[in-house]
Amino acid sequence: MVSQEAVEDLLEQVRDWSEQHVQAEDLEQAEQLGCQVSRQVGQVVVEEGIRRSVERSEQAGSHIQCQCGSQARMVNRRARTLLTLCGAVQVRRRYYHCSECGSGHLPWDAQQGLSGRQYTPAVKALVARAAAQLSYAETVELIEQAAGLQIEESGAELIVEEVGGRARAAEEEQMGAALAGEIESAEEVPDRLYVGIDGAQAHIDGSWHEVKNGVVYEQEGGKRYVAAQECAEDFGERVYAAAAQEGIEQVAESVVIADGAEWIWKLAAMHFPDAIEIVDFWHACERIWEVANAHYGEGSGPARKWAQRHKRRLRREGPGPLLRALAQMKPSTEEAAETIRRARGYFRGHRHRMRYPEFRRRGLAIGSGPVEAACKVIVGQRLRRAGMRWRHDGADHILALRCLVKSGQGHRLTQLARVA
Repeated sequence: MVSQEAVEDLLEQVRDWSEQHVQAEDLEQAEQLGCQVSRQVGQVVVEEGIRRSVERSEQAGSHIQCQCGSQARMVNRRARTLLTLCGAVQVRRRYYHCSECGSGHLPWDAQQGLSGRQYTPAVKALVARAAAQLSYAETVELIEQAAGLQIEESGAELIVEEVGGRARAAEEEQMGAALAGEIESAEEVPDRLYVGIDGAQAHIDGSWHEVKNGVVYEQEGGKRYVAAQECAEDFGERVYAAAAQEGIEQVAESVVIADGAEWIWKLAAMHFPDAIEIVDFWHACERIWEVANAHYGEGSGPARKWAQRHKRRLRREGPGPLLRALAQMKPSTEEAAETIRRARGYFRGHRHRMRYPEFRRRGLAIGSGPVEAACKVIVGQRLRRAGMRWRHDGADHILALRCLVKSGQGHRLTQLARVA
């Protein structure tokens, strides 16, 4: 890197140059001039850095080893334009051709992780990070305003396809390693880890589909998100891999918290058999309100009174009093009878997951707020914006990138943007 002495020398020259050439009328003009000059200077620095990098990396001699085992001969130096964070620059590097298999080789490009497209890995990472959070139109507009780079929306989509595809491939690799017991967990393992699982709807391939969401977290710590439109069996492996990386196999206590969906609890039994299982308290309360409104009348005073009383008792005493109350109800309509019947099955089937007094005494969370938030943060705020319609692959690539960024792993994008 550049030494402090060299930086000070450069700054002194820039100040001298600015005194002679910069005539800004106000703050806005000064900022515009500063950005214009910095980009132009940056291009020169990048071009010079690339030139020296090419010189250092090129082998002596006119041949290199081809993958087919033969020798590829240097043909000439070929030029290409690269779009870097500092703008478009030119590079000339050696091109080799193998007469045996007919393949061409650009060794410097391969060393830098470049593809056939003009974007550098750093530019791809920037686009991928922005597109994980903004629409493609907003992404290219922001990048042009902030960095002066002009990228078409179609170009941004291709970058997301490339980087998001690699992110998914890396995740699949981690899943395989986790299931084989070969994954390294976090350096510092907490005493307790939560796993939250839920689903959210998005318009994909012409209709609404469920996108499954998972979040692994400490009660007062960071969060690791996963999301995909896939079957429960595959998603269970995805959630387990994320939990394994956070240390689920080493923690003293693990907790799975979710609503009453059967697929979630089957997944939990398969991958987290030792975990404490908790039905989200607020989902349970929704069932109480359904019964109250069906039996006493929608929004009526008796309905509110009955629901509030049994919400408090459920929290303080567990599901026992509620189950007894449901058994004693004498509904006056078939609709109310069916609602009560379903509620009895729900609370009876999940009573071991509703030991809320015990859970609270142990300091356990009984609400699934983090996974509810995950559905909004990962799916709602990106895939469900007004008018958005997705193809499966396009949605999947965005989900992979968004989970990385929102999990605090955005630093991985530059490496994922490199061609292996």
